[in-house]
Amino acid sequence: MKDQRPIRTARRKTRQVERGSRGIAVPPCDLCIQEHHTAGRHHDPQLKAPLCERHHREIHEQILRAGISLRYESDVIQRVAMAIRAAAVYDRARADAMERWASLLESTSKGDNTNERTL
Repeated sequence: MKDQRPIRTARRKTRQVERGSRGIAVPPCDLCIQEHHTAGRHHDPQLKAPLCERHHREIHEQILRAGISLRYESDVIQRVAMAIRAAAVYDRARADAMERWASLLESTSKGDNTNERTL
């Protein structure tokens, strides 16, 4: 079927991309959940965690910025070292989230509900 309004479609897609890049896109649906190989797919293919597409991209970018290769490494010691480092990036993000949650609980228990929407 031919797009009846291609200019509007292009404009809408551009706005969606802009909102997504600024982190203000709509929350992901269940279909947008991806399996993230927390230690790297080539290092440990069985260790996985569910992430939305946006957070999966962010964690992957953090792993690459940390200089961790996600390519297969034949040297077992190097492969395990990279798996541990990749998992550490993911675990660090989880630890930061838990710290935010604890702070939110503490501020809520003190009667300050202004942070309810920060999660």
